Amino acid sequence: MLNRRLVRFAKAVIPRFVIDAINPFDPLMRRMVNRLAASLPAGARLLDAGAGEAQYKPCFTSRGIRYTGIDLGVGEPDWQYPVDVFADTAELPFQAGSFDGILSLAVLEHTPRPRQALFELNRALKPAGRLLIVVPTMWEEHQMPNDFFRFTRHGIRQLLEEAGFEVEDQLPIGGYFWFMGRKFIDILEFFQSGPRVVFWPVLVVPFGFVLPFVFRCLDFLDRDKYYTIGQIVFARKQREAALGEQAPSLP
Repeated sequence: MLNRRLVRFAKAVIPRFVIDAINPFDPLMRRMVNRLAASLPAGARLLDAGAGEAQYKPCFTSRGIRYTGIDLGVGEPDWQYPVDVFADTAELPFQAGSFDGILSLAVLEHTPRPRQALFELNRALKPAGRLLIVVPTMWEEHQMPNDFFRFTRHGIRQLLEEAGFEVEDQLPIGGYFWFMGRKFIDILEFFQSGPRVVFWPVLVVPFGFVLPFVFRCLDFLDRDKYYTIGQIVFARKQREAALGEQAPSLP
């Protein structure tokens, strides 16, 4: 991954619309989170399961939704983790049926027990409670050593249904051209340190801006979205699920 100090500096000096044009992942996530927030009534309880820096908290509190953030605190070393509880998503310290909605954004890949985590999310939700979960399909290893899994569109749906959820909507995070645009930015990682850094000034504009923007604009050409960064899934708790229902051969 690109040096986080470099990324923070770039975000501070480059206009937001330029950042969003070359890497639209963040604005897409904000839209999806706001969609979840809009589906919950004022006074509802929301669990951000793996909240990290709790960047989406205002999306809920601004609507009168009671926000609870949890995290294990093993992600990026420079995060402050302003969460309410430090806890494992696979072992939630809440009573059954405590929440009206749950947000799980790029978290499931970081638990060594993803199926158990989904069963726990089901347990913590009220009947018909809503879940927004985002998982990676094609993403570089990150936050190591706490990075364990990737999920296909059918794989995450299967896991959710086994855990008692009904999938209401599922969206890929871009297609081949969006994926390639992100990979162009990732190329800069190899030139951010050591002797190779001398090539940085030559590569940063074409690989950091021009090619990502052009390829992102071409993403409409890929209708199948088999090459996708990840999966966005909106689901609803359909039934209570017991962990013993899982197939013992899977994690």
